[in-house]
Amino acid sequence: MAPRAFEWHGIEVKLGYLCYVMKHTLLLSICLLSLNFLFAYDGIIYPDRRVQKSGDNPAWAHKDLDDQNWTDEDLRDLGYFWVRFNFEVDEEILELQHPGLHIISLGSYEVFWDGIKIGENGKVGESPAEEIPGNFMSQVLIPDSLASIGSHVVAFRVSNINMPTYILGSWNACYIEEYKKTVEEYLRVTAFIFVLAGIYLMAGIYYLFLFIMRKKEKEELIFSLLCFLFFGLIFAEYFKFLYLYPYPFHITRLAIVYFLTLFISFLIPYFFVNFFKIPRALLINLAILTLLIASSFILTIGTDPAARAMSLVSLISTIAIALYAVITKRQHAWVVFSALSISGIVILFYQLSFRFLLYAYDVTLFISFSILVLSMMYVLARRSREQKEAYEASLGLSSRLQNELLKKNIQPHFIMNTLTSLMEWIEEAPGESIQFIEALSGEFEIMSEIAEEKLIPIMQEIDLCKYHIEIMRFRKELNYIFVQENIDPEEKIPPAIFHTLIENAITHSYPDKENRIKIFLRFFRVEGHRYYELEVVARNKKTEKKEEGTGFKYIRSRLTESYGDLWELDSSPTEKGWLTRIKLLTA
Repeated sequence: MAPRAFEWHGIEVKLGYLCYVMKHTLLLSICLLSLNFLFAYDGIIYPDRRVQKSGDNPAWAHKDLDDQNWTDEDLRDLGYFWVRFNFEVDEEILELQHPGLHIISLGSYEVFWDGIKIGENGKVGESPAEEIPGNFMSQVLIPDSLASIGSHVVAFRVSNINMPTYILGSWNACYIEEYKKTVEEYLRVTAFIFVLAGIYLMAGIYYLFLFIMRKKEKEELIFSLLCFLFFGLIFAEYFKFLYLYPYPFHITRLAIVYFLTLFISFLIPYFFVNFFKIPRALLINLAILTLLIASSFILTIGTDPAARAMSLVSLISTIAIALYAVITKRQHAWVVFSALSISGIVILFYQLSFRFLLYAYDVTLFISFSILVLSMMYVLARRSREQKEAYEASLGLSSRLQNELLKKNIQPHFIMNTLTSLMEWIEEAPGESIQFIEALSGEFEIMSEIAEEKLIPIMQEIDLCKYHIEIMRFRKELNYIFVQENIDPEEKIPPAIFHTLIENAITHSYPDKENRIKIFLRFFRVEGHRYYELEVVARNKKTEKKEEGTGFKYIRSRLTESYGDLWELDSSPTEKGWLTRIKLLTA
């Protein structure tokens, strides 16, 4: 039973689908909330203040230093600089068995707790040769004697000499927690996320093989590429948890993440523009690409806000495409629109959640994309099923068409009338009767050859028409003139198309005063399309309007079998007689 529906501003809204989306959105929200509690953990102490200053002075490590004139903005210089964090620590630090600092730094550093050096990462230096690049992520254990309740200052002496020259800036962050706990939590999440990555990789390989075998389903290639790119994005994002790389490589990793995000953000709406066959596809795709690049430039290329902006542009664009598909009642549009709505709710849930990992955006992005991937796989699977059913139906249609083609020329009245005419010609003009016999045998020979073919060379079709005209010339003792113009011998056409049109012309036409019926077959190309014209110059018989005859039904079936819906057929009377035009559209 089809789901109930109502009209809203001219849009058919299906209640069944809406209920389905709401129910599963609620379940997903509950799961995300559970996941939030599962991965969220207490015992994290964040700094109240962070300030920076360029230069190098050992006195800047002291706890009581007056740093009111320091800046709280990220510095844009290469060289030495200091960063100071102020922590207000309560009894929570006493609950930590091994308190430590979790540090993220674009530079090598020495770290001081209330003026006392407690660790270092790499080696601070004033030249690329002197500096040993430290790791982007690191942990420093806080001595128990220093981990006390009260106000504390954590100062970093940093150098970023090995930062690429085209990237000017520094970025440092830290917080207090159980030593190594964050790394352990990240590895658990990474293991979960890499399971998803493996699924994307296998899906990409599977759909790539499908595309290679079919070689015509562009959406399968796009989907395969999306899966590969998302696998690469997951690996690039979580590589930092598997390998503690030196800080200069972080810029390279960000560039990789940026381009992967850009390609994915473009390919998702591009996939649905192609799948739903949205009009003005090129213009829409260029507009989306422009918005993606512009948003990333505005928010600085390679940064997390730029990646989030591109993801948001991609999501909004895809929702707009899906909504258009729903309004225009495209097949499977509701499924895609529902999946996109759920993905949007997942991202909104992230924005409102109180604490869902340090890299919550990555997790929600992967979850929402997984929902979208499932919808893509569903619509591709449904389309494959429909294509299979259509193919099986076409096999039955081909068999019927073959039978119809053979029956057209072995009908009793055709055979009897032709044999009767043949006997008369043998008695009256034995010499010319040989041409009659040759034409008859030629037509049957070609019919037997083309009966099982889907497309035949146009010249073979013309030979069939000439044999039939020759037969009818003997039978009706009329002068039939057949003229072919601008025919491309490399072209192919469904069998007996023009043969059927000529049969109709002979049946429904009177000869002119000179006892002639002229038939012109023309071929030409206009704007990439192919046109065939069959013009009959004769007097039309007056017939009552009735349903389309079997001849034209046969022609339409053959055109649909070979060209799908990429054809047009027009047949109408003219002042000279009758004109039939077949237009073959370019896919």
